[in-house]
Amino acid sequence: MINPASLLNLKRCFGVFRDNHPKAIQFVEAVSGKVTEGSIIEVNVQFTDGTSAKTNIKVNRDDTELFNELRKAVGR
Repeated sequence: MINPASLLNLKRCFGVFRDNHPKAIQFVEAVSGKVTEGSIIEVNVQFTDGTSAKTNIKVNRDDTELFNELRKAVGR
């Protein structure tokens, strides 16, 4: 069971993230309806020491269900 206090804190943290990084939210909104089974999502993190880490996933049917539920949860 999800702790309601944790959900409220998550909502607050997401609001701060949204305010600090509006381009990230715009990007997610732009691609959210286009991510389908077979799409590739890639993440690259560049650390302050000059190194980086990169990974990707190939979206499957279960992933699209999760993305749809998340979209509903945030009212999109």
